[in-house]
Amino acid sequence: MSMKKYYGHTLLYLHETISLGRSDRFCEVFAEVYQPMMEQLGARLFALWESTPYNGHWPQVTAIWEIDAFADYARIGRAQARGGSHAKAAGQWSEYLAEAGAHGEGRIMYAGKYNKTLSQLKAANFGAGLVIQEIMQTKPGRQDDYIRELERLYVPWSESTGKRWLGSFITTFRFNEVIHYWALDGDWACFENHYPSWKDAPPAEIVTWMSVAPALRDGWEDSILSALPAHPLP
Repeated sequence: MSMKKYYGHTLLYLHETISLGRSDRFCEVFAEVYQPMMEQLGARLFALWESTPYNGHWPQVTAIWEIDAFADYARIGRAQARGGSHAKAAGQWSEYLAEAGAHGEGRIMYAGKYNKTLSQLKAANFGAGLVIQEIMQTKPGRQDDYIRELERLYVPWSESTGKRWLGSFITTFRFNEVIHYWALDGDWACFENHYPSWKDAPPAEIVTWMSVAPALRDGWEDSILSALPAHPLP
């Protein structure tokens, strides 16, 4: 089994999936309570999307925070714990989530080797208002191998069909998960203009990808996610 590789530039990302019983006040409370607390603790909002109803779990929100190191994660955890500097705000956020009937899942992720940071994406005016999220189960210990082959074989073709690679992330405390994001050119127009992605037979690079990928993965789940107001890459 290969070991995960941690690159010198690699930042950490906190990935939250929040399933809501009711979503009417989410953006308001997020902007008033949760986002200020996280930013005061050094986290940068990387993405805030909601699931769309026809492909994915709904209603559900995905929030991703960019931080520099595990020391930042420790500071956030310490501050939000009982008796911590931001315990009051954390309690307000938890109370809202309970009232909304929310439950969720958290992940700590490393960025792939060639991911761009939030500041780099902003500088490039990279828009990610509508994205495809792929939560991928790889073969055990093959996350880096999967991302490498994806970048080599799949990304160039995908970008030629209106699906720009936003990045790939390795879930830190799991040995078989990678999450990819693809930003859709023109948002919904991407489906109109580019789907189905090949009409008759797949091109040569996709045939090669289809022969390589099954040896590296066990399965995946796609969702289509749309930006909420606080999302920084519209």
